[in-house]
Amino acid sequence: MPNALSRILSPASLVLFIASLLPLSVLGQDNTTGIQHPVEFSAKDSLVISLKQSGKIGRLIGDSKVTFNDASLGAYRIDLLFKLSELRAYRAVGDTALARFTQSSDTFTGDQFAYNLKTERGRILGARSSFQDGFIRAQAAKIKEDSTLYVYNGVYSTCNCIEDPSYSLRAKRMKIVDQKWVYTGPIRLFIFNIPTPLWLPFGFLPAQEGRRSGPLAPVYGEDEFGFYLRDFGWYFALNDYTDYQMQFGLWSKGSWQTKHQFRYNRRYNYNGAVAVDYARLRNGERGDPDFGVNQTVSIRWNHNQTISPYSSFDASVDLSTSGYLQAVSEAYDDRVRQTVGSTVGFRKRWKGVGRSLTTKLSQQQQLASGTADLTLPNLSFSQSARKPFSRSSRGPGSREQWFEKLTYNYNFNLTNSFRFSPLSDSQLISSGDSSATSIDWYEALFDPAKYRRATGDGTPFNFKASHSIPISASFTLNRLPPFGNVPINMSPSFRYTEDWYLRTEDRSLTDTDSLIIKDETEFLALRQFNAGLSANTTFYGLFPVKIGRYSGIRHTVRPTLGFTYQPDFSASGWGYTGSYTDSTGQTTSYSRVPGVRSGLQQSLSFSVANIFETKRLPPDSLDQQQAKTLKLLNLDLSSRYNFAADSLKLSDISLNLRTKVAGKVDVTVRGNFSPYKLNESGRVINDYVWKPSGLKFARMTSLRATARTSIRSANSSTGRPVENRSAANRTAPLPSGSNPFVGDVDRFDDALAYADFAIPWSLSFDFTFSVTKPGLQLSRQAIVNTTVDFNLTPNWKVAARTGYDIERGDIVSTSLNLHRDFECWQMSVNWVPFGSYQSWGFDLHVKSGHLMDILRIRQPRNDVGGRFGRISGQ
Repeated sequence: MPNALSRILSPASLVLFIASLLPLSVLGQDNTTGIQHPVEFSAKDSLVISLKQSGKIGRLIGDSKVTFNDASLGAYRIDLLFKLSELRAYRAVGDTALARFTQSSDTFTGDQFAYNLKTERGRILGARSSFQDGFIRAQAAKIKEDSTLYVYNGVYSTCNCIEDPSYSLRAKRMKIVDQKWVYTGPIRLFIFNIPTPLWLPFGFLPAQEGRRSGPLAPVYGEDEFGFYLRDFGWYFALNDYTDYQMQFGLWSKGSWQTKHQFRYNRRYNYNGAVAVDYARLRNGERGDPDFGVNQTVSIRWNHNQTISPYSSFDASVDLSTSGYLQAVSEAYDDRVRQTVGSTVGFRKRWKGVGRSLTTKLSQQQQLASGTADLTLPNLSFSQSARKPFSRSSRGPGSREQWFEKLTYNYNFNLTNSFRFSPLSDSQLISSGDSSATSIDWYEALFDPAKYRRATGDGTPFNFKASHSIPISASFTLNRLPPFGNVPINMSPSFRYTEDWYLRTEDRSLTDTDSLIIKDETEFLALRQFNAGLSANTTFYGLFPVKIGRYSGIRHTVRPTLGFTYQPDFSASGWGYTGSYTDSTGQTTSYSRVPGVRSGLQQSLSFSVANIFETKRLPPDSLDQQQAKTLKLLNLDLSSRYNFAADSLKLSDISLNLRTKVAGKVDVTVRGNFSPYKLNESGRVINDYVWKPSGLKFARMTSLRATARTSIRSANSSTGRPVENRSAANRTAPLPSGSNPFVGDVDRFDDALAYADFAIPWSLSFDFTFSVTKPGLQLSRQAIVNTTVDFNLTPNWKVAARTGYDIERGDIVSTSLNLHRDFECWQMSVNWVPFGSYQSWGFDLHVKSGHLMDILRIRQPRNDVGGRFGRISGQ
């Protein structure tokens, strides 16, 4: 009967027939209690209508489907319970195809499914679902109208094999809200189907990647302060433009740390971050000789703002106490870091006129000595190149006159600097002012008395204003008798500088020849200048040789000559120097202000750049390819001759050579050669090495040669070469942009946690040979470095780096990395077997980005712990 009915009734009549059996509420005619949308049915094999006293039942068999609003239900068999307004779906016995329910973007599958059309709620037996890279399997599940999923006996994993995952988190009850968070009761980690001791009384797991508020997983380990749990806290995604996170750290010996970071980003306008960190670190126990408590603080601010297309503001502020990085950071680079600096700047340029203005405040602090240098402020103004005599319009055929080629620039720089260089503790204690040892730079900045006590200097600020006007021109001489038709480019230049100072230095001697230095309040303008002329040209030569497919060698020569004149501004006639005479009659000169250029210069500089090239011809004359130009060799030579020097007028000859062997090996050679001899004691004398009868032109003082090459296989999936990719490119913080504060994350992750299994193998090799002989002693160094990585299997990868010092016969900089790619996990092991930085590290984590920090077993490197001692004595 059902088969006959399905053959007689058309799809339209079938829908009308079913509609006649439905109550009015199902047809949507009762808007207060009924269904608000029509229901559509379809079946491939048959439709059975059962008219029982208990209610009308319709049964769809064979690839059945029911569509209602934005939801659809598909299964082998679907029962329509008209009285209850309910759908029930079943999969075929012995068939692997499951019942499938889809609502909006959510999809659920299961063995059996029940769905109420009125309440829009459902129940699934043997449920399965996925969202982003997360998968859920449950004995039973309920779906509410808002797509919230309640799970009984649930299994959660990011493995795309939910039936038998390599790992899973299992709980008796789970709740998935908006496919963003998974809330659970007591939860346990299973490796394959083996339960582990890792158990928590409740779970709160992210189910998708992206910015959202939630907890931050801790990092555990051990250092000189005891066992620790660090970086746990909470992340707040405040809105699309800002976020905030707070993190904490606890140590078993009583130390603790708190970190707060606020970030903001408004695309095309501004972005930045503010971070405040505080740590209270305790060494030892009370009564121990090295017991101490140290409090460290770090305040950092980074800001970038584009005010307009022609102006911007940026800031990078780092104010940290001297022991903060050494005590808190696990990164080796931070622990050996000696300076912190801050910069705040504003830039403005004027369109079309070539003017720009920059204002900057800066601070640089030496962590070990406490020395600080501040610029309050630095103001720079510049005018780009202008031609004051250029005519705005010329007649037809009129050429640019020589005076129109004159070009000038103008640069102004104003600096008000503050330098805090405290005396040593022993000096302050011996002077009877032990309390001055605790004076910091920021206290001395606002209190001249404290500055004088801590430094012994009464002049905290130095003012300087500089003006610079370079003038130049460029001419081309198309014909000179000695050179024929070779064009010569001539560039005369003149540079004038004027520096303004508000203080000068005065030196004198006492009767016992003790030096007395005084700062005098006096305005002095330091005016200096130099002039020069340079000339360069280019000519070519061709060697008509042919070797195989390579035809001819073209030699390009670019010689340059330049002459510079500068007076000796340290001479007494200029008024920029002073002098004093001791009791023996010896007179000593000194500069009254810094920046005085001493020594007469009349120097001729010369250099020549050589380029050797050849052409590779196509295989045959019928080939459509064009001949390809290949560079064979670049060779540059340069030196300088100072006519005003009393001796050693010719400076060292510099050589720079670059070439590529077989298109694979980059070779670079750099050397310096002295034209003068050495005496028996190894000092340079004013006697040339070159003699007309000999072949030796110069004496080598240093030579460095480097050869580098690298080869790699094609991508195993695409067959194309792959460029190097760092771990930093694989992960990004927030869509809002880069995070200016890296925090206390060590470099362990970069080296261990990522491996590109798409590249079966790669090999890089470099060899460096250097020789230095400035005097009689010769020193040599020859080091070979090799890096290799290869796949033992599609899932095992080995990477090794090693070096060998040929001269000393020692192996240097050796490390070994082993990577294992599991289906859902990745494991990495790093080992530095010997040397100053012996270490090992282990990392095992799931690949899922949002669970990587939660499900992670990591043994941090032990190469920094305990190496720097305890900070209580700092």
